[in-house]
Amino acid sequence: MEELIKKAEEKGIDVEDLIISAISRIDPQDSIKLRFEIAKRFLSEAEDYLSKGDIIQSSEKGL
Repeated sequence: MEELIKKAEEKGIDVEDLIISAISRIDPQDSIKLRFEIAKRFLSEAEDYLSKGDIIQSSEKGL
């Protein structure tokens, strides 16, 4: 499975988004929860980069 994910990512496929999109067709509420958790993770990562003075990395995470 890891090899499949790695190959997909090398080809520019956002595996996380692909999985969430598939889940949303079955259960939209789960999709919303997953996207919210991902957004919280990105925000946390951006805040960490910002606190370290890495403005460029922080901006890439969405701040």
